[in-house]
Amino acid sequence: MTRLLSLAAVAMFAAPLCAADPPKPTPILGIGTVSADQKFVFLPAKEGGIEAVDLATGKPVWTNKDAAKLAGGSDKVVVAWTADAKKPNTFHVVAVDAATGKTLNKSDAVELPDWATTAKTHGRTFRTAARVDEETVVVMWQAGAFYSGGARPTPEIEAAARKNESGTVKVNLRTGKVVSTKDKPKDDDFKVGPAGGGGNKVGTYEFQMTEELPSFKPGAAMVTKVTFTVTQDKKEVWKRELAGNPWNPPPP
Repeated sequence: MTRLLSLAAVAMFAAPLCAADPPKPTPILGIGTVSADQKFVFLPAKEGGIEAVDLATGKPVWTNKDAAKLAGGSDKVVVAWTADAKKPNTFHVVAVDAATGKTLNKSDAVELPDWATTAKTHGRTFRTAARVDEETVVVMWQAGAFYSGGARPTPEIEAAARKNESGTVKVNLRTGKVVSTKDKPKDDDFKVGPAGGGGNKVGTYEFQMTEELPSFKPGAAMVTKVTFTVTQDKKEVWKRELAGNPWNPPPP
């Protein structure tokens, strides 16, 4: 009996070590994530898509053009999303191999309310976050709208323009099939991805991001200039220009 009890005790204490969750990526500055092993940082690439950059040197490791914005991930999978070119209220989830940058799968369409849009534009908001659970990606989304006219609105007009909706879907990593759930995400749920904000420090590295507004050029797209800088011991290690954001100033 003593031997049996000893074996049971060993098994009881060993189980939590085997079942420990793997390390997870760390969101930073609302724009990217640092890999679980802190070797790479995943960012929106200047020329489009997402990229993995060596955290120590600033050298690009891979670029994936199938996705545009980061949403979260695990130690093995980077989860991003891309807008639907024909439907502004629709997006697709893209799962990317964290080591190689190869696309593992692109999901079926995830549809938002008719009034919503995934584009960054004045009067509309949109954000996502994602976590990986074995062969399933759980994606949280939130869309909003507010009055964006030039003249000061009446309280009734402002209230009518204000909308907010959110939801959760599950995406099968093998098939890309999307299943909606009844779960409504909370603010804390978005902390697993860049949309939740994230800090500006991982290990001995610190991160800064600057965004410059574009000058007006008739006929030219107005896009901000985004610069990402990595420092260590208060010394610049490297910097890199990232994908800019469309700039839509509010009407006068």
